[in-house]
Amino acid sequence: MKELLRQRVFVLLWAGQIASGLGGMFATFVEGWLIFELTGSKMLMGSLHMTYLIPLLLVQLLVGPFLDRWDLRKVMVASELIRGAAYLFPAVMLTLGLLQPWHLFVSAMLMGCTEPLFRPAAMAYLPSVVSKEKLVKANSLLEGTMSFAMLAGPPVAGLLLMMWDAHVILYLLVVLMAIAGALIWFLPPKKKIASTQEKGAWVQQFREGVSFYKVQPVLLGTGLLIMVGNLCFSAANPMYLPYVLEVLGGTTFHYGLLMSSLSLGMIGGSLFMGWIAEPRRKKPYMLGANLIGGLCLGLLSLVYWYPLAIGLAAISGFFLIWFNILNTTLYQRFVPEELRGRVFSLRILLAQGGMPVGAFVGGITAESWGVTTLFALAGGLVVIASVVAWFLPVFRQLDQEWVESKKPLAG
Repeated sequence: MKELLRQRVFVLLWAGQIASGLGGMFATFVEGWLIFELTGSKMLMGSLHMTYLIPLLLVQLLVGPFLDRWDLRKVMVASELIRGAAYLFPAVMLTLGLLQPWHLFVSAMLMGCTEPLFRPAAMAYLPSVVSKEKLVKANSLLEGTMSFAMLAGPPVAGLLLMMWDAHVILYLLVVLMAIAGALIWFLPPKKKIASTQEKGAWVQQFREGVSFYKVQPVLLGTGLLIMVGNLCFSAANPMYLPYVLEVLGGTTFHYGLLMSSLSLGMIGGSLFMGWIAEPRRKKPYMLGANLIGGLCLGLLSLVYWYPLAIGLAAISGFFLIWFNILNTTLYQRFVPEELRGRVFSLRILLAQGGMPVGAFVGGITAESWGVTTLFALAGGLVVIASVVAWFLPVFRQLDQEWVESKKPLAG
């Protein structure tokens, strides 16, 4: 870890992600609270999340194949500037006393358009400044940073909402996005990789990314498993606020603490993965972590005592982050540098493909049958998917030695 922190470029990327991640968590908390305050509708809470996810997937699909052809630094900076504008719009409307639900939906749509730019660009940029031997530790630190933002964001936002008006927090988000963009701007441009396909059409660029999944089918397997998990957790996540307020009898501050306990668990899991030697047999770590995360979500349906809910959320975060770290490292090890932007974009597209459906169905389920029923169904589906994956032959590749792929691309 100390060697990474001595690298100026890595520290700039790391600090930029802190500001960006903290701002994102503030936004998730504040906009979710605003839509619930304005309408009291669980269905609209799910719909707001869906409005964020649909443009996210569309932009991912259209832009992802060309990401390797652009300056990744400028892509990340542009993403932060647009996000800042997305937060500024509802802030001004709220200041003028004109805020309506559709303003929050517009903001969510803009945020959805920028997220698929920043995340894959950052993942594709990292291997150009960190050696392959340090990727697990670098990813552990970056994932831990995002978890720290998730840890600090909700309770701080909850406290700020008790002291300040919501529009003040939205203006603070604009400042955080400006800081993140400024830090990323000082990164050196990533050296452009020569490619015989550089001037290909969108379909050709897309096929180049897809073809790599034929070479490494384990990437497709883990992507589908993440898709199921994200579908279930995207259904549950917007409902944590009504769960705390209506089932546990808490406040917005208690909601912030619950979300922070999940993040605290992720920080612990990230530190654990960065501290231990890289596991040789990764299948038990990845699939076991996914199963435990789903089990904890399902058990929340039986919990009406706030401290126990906090504990389950922390345990879930501790184990789920293992899967994320090892899966990201798997991609960075196997994917050639000239294809990373395209493959990472397709990975995120695959992983997030079911999230709009999950958010919409989750809102309807919670509105019709209650939040606890939703948690039981979502957690159970994650557990079933993890058990099925354990017996599928493709996941045996997770226990093989992770070395850079030398196979040519199919097609």
